[in-house]
Amino acid sequence: MKALIVDDVLFTRLVMEEALKILESKREIHFDILDQAASYREAIKKLSKGDYDIVITDIKLKDGLGIELAKHIKRKYPGTLVIALTMYPEEYKKHKDIFDEFPKKPISSEELEEKLEKIFK
Repeated sequence: MKALIVDDVLFTRLVMEEALKILESKREIHFDILDQAASYREAIKKLSKGDYDIVITDIKLKDGLGIELAKHIKRKYPGTLVIALTMYPEEYKKHKDIFDEFPKKPISSEELEEKLEKIFK
């Protein structure tokens, strides 16, 4: 599997990456690629070079919105799972057509692991 983590905060990206590695060790999931992007623009560039199985994105990025990134992904790569990181998950649940899950920030690796396990069942 290929995963892309999009957040303008390095610490958040590292927590997400660690959560994916923990999930990988507990389940029969293997991530061949764990990429990171610090901005909307960087994420679009990485997506243009190849599709991902899962994208975890913050809603508010320094140069764009995660909701716009999710729309782009679902339009161009409809099979890609998109997870929204947000402090207000209830606000974004109306967008279930473009987001597969909504973990609340600040997020722990345990919570992300739980949300991902739900998706991968």
